[in-house]
Formats: sequence, structure tokens, C-alpha cells
Amino acid sequence: MLQVFQQPERFPELDAVSQDLVLRQSRRAHLLGRLEAILREKGLLDRLKPRVRNHLISARNLVREDRRMLTWEVNRVQRALWNTGLDIILLKGGAYVFLDLPMAQGRPVADLDILMEPKDFPLIEACMAQHGWEQAKLHPYDQRYYREWMHELPPLRHRVRMTELDIHHTIIPKTSRLQPDSRLFLSSAQKIPGHPGLKTLAPTDMVIHAAVHLFYDGDFDKGLRGLLDLDGLLSHWALDATFWPQLLPRARVLNLIRPLYYALHFCHRLLGTPIPETILAEANADPQAPGMVARVVMNQLIARIMTPGNPDRLEFTSWLAWSLLYIRSHWLRMPPRMLISHLTQKGLRRWRFDVRNRRIV
Repeated sequence: MLQVFQQPERFPELDAVSQDLVLRQSRRAHLLGRLEAILREKGLLDRLKPRVRNHLISARNLVREDRRMLTWEVNRVQRALWNTGLDIILLKGGAYVFLDLPMAQGRPVADLDILMEPKDFPLIEACMAQHGWEQAKLHPYDQRYYREWMHELPPLRHRVRMTELDIHHTIIPKTSRLQPDSRLFLSSAQKIPGHPGLKTLAPTDMVIHAAVHLFYDGDFDKGLRGLLDLDGLLSHWALDATFWPQLLPRARVLNLIRPLYYALHFCHRLLGTPIPETILAEANADPQAPGMVARVVMNQLIARIMTPGNPDRLEFTSWLAWSLLYIRSHWLRMPPRMLISHLTQKGLRRWRFDVRNRRIV
């Protein structure tokens, strides 16, 4: 599958069994729509058999529906906040779509993420409630977890459309070991041409956020999609002569060199992303970059997670790598005492839920 994404012209030449494998791997990795967009851009869809083409067209239709949903929800959020005078900073998929970035073609979007100033949260929550957005019903501990320790409010869900909205005040939990100044993201946000009231992060910040989301949050269920997002962002913004000279200095100011190092390293290693050798060398030598032991371990774990395996079941080695990375993400996000307390709370609640269910049965 990785070879097909790098050399899409090879896909029509594969035998039926190999094409079937690529389709199933792409679907599992949430990349089937992206594969269709790449093949369509290259004019290769007509060279495929109808059965293969139908799977890709179906994925295209699903992605188009996601995009329609996203643009409508952004419109509704703007309507809800119309009289407040607040600008809305779109994150992740929303930003990619409204900037019409090439890598947004075929990319599915599950919900809407925005970045706002925390001082405006009471006003924002009141306005959203008036327009049908309700907080998910959470356990009191989870409410406290979100409001005191996380980088976002508890998720909001529209009571009619059932769409989800995540309102962030920074890109990383308050309890994390790395603590970038969120004011830097807010102050450097850029307006989206043709969309009054909407902004996105600056190009360097957008790349750094994608790196943090993948290599710090531990969201490896869609790991390969996240890496392809980074590949697309780096390839797109590289056309701007000011991008590369600003990227590493910006990450240093934000204290986020480590996740950016992983993003550059694995994009170059696994996807062949064209990154200047001087940038790779500078990131490699930076004092904030990971140590040798961490690099060796992460090379093994990330390569296992990012390499498509059996699409019908999770192989043991992939499960082990995913589990270790999941533990790592929690270790990075919380101090030891808080982590132990958090896992104890979660474990007790799960045990009580299981006990109640057994009694009901």
C-alpha cells in the first residue's frame, strides 16, 4: 500500500489479489478516499476494473458527504457566534479543507475542531447552547478531567444533527511535560482568504500541531493517515521559500522540537518526503531532540504501526507496538502520581460497570 501511495501508476498493473489487499489495507487505515483522489488526479481510474473502481467511487462519495457536513457545521458555528465578534481558528481537517490543500482531497473528517481563547469560553458555551449544542453526558470525574487538565472543553454534540464539536484552548493537555505557550498559536493565526471570521494556524504551527497530534497524543489508530497528512503539509508549504528557515526555530520557541523531529524523520524514512538535508541534520543535532535509546525504540514501534499488515485482524506485533505507544502517550501527558490516580479511577469505573452488567444478565 505504501508503494502504491508513492507510485500510484503501479496500482493498475497489480494482479487482482494484490489490488484487493491494497483496497482492504487502505480502508482499514482510513485512506481509501485518499487513494481514490490520487488515482483520479493521475487519470488512472479508467484503467481499473469496474469492481475495483466501484469501491473507490463509494469511498469518494463518503468523503464528499464528510466535506459537506464539515462546511455546514462551520457555517452553523459561525452563525452561533456571529454577534460575539470572535474569530474561529480551524484545526486539522477543517483547516485543510477550507485552505483547499491538495492533501485534503479524499481525506475523511469525523468532527470539527476549533481553537479559541479560554477567556471567551463562558460566552462561547452559552452561544452554542442557544443553537442546539449540548455537552456530552459525562461522569463528574471526566468533567473535571477535561476542564482542569485537558487542552479542550468536554465535547459538544448538536442535539439534532448529532455532529461533534471540540473547542480547544491549546494543542496539548495542561498536564503534559511539554508546555507550549498557546498565546503564540493564537497571535500568529492567519485569516482564510474568502472566509471572513475564519482563521487557521500559521503554516509552521500547522505542521507542528500535526506532529504533536500524531507523536504526542498517541492517536495511532489513524497513524498512517496522520503521517500522510504531515507529508502533504510539508510538501505543500515547502513551496514557500520562508517555510523551512522558520520551522525549527518556531518549534524551539514552542518547546516542541521532539515531536517535530519524529515527524520529519518518519516522513523522510517511510514516505520519502523531500526534506532538505540541512533541516534533517539540524533537527537531529538539536538538544531537545530525543536521545539515542528513544530513537531506536521509536524506530521499531513506529515502523510496525505505520506499515500496513493484515487488514482483517490486528497482528500481535502491531498490537504490542500500539499498546506500548499508548502507554507512552499517557506517560507523556501526565505526571506519575496523576497517571496512577487517573488509571485507578478509570479501572474502578470499568469494573463497576462490568459488575452491574453481570448482575443484570
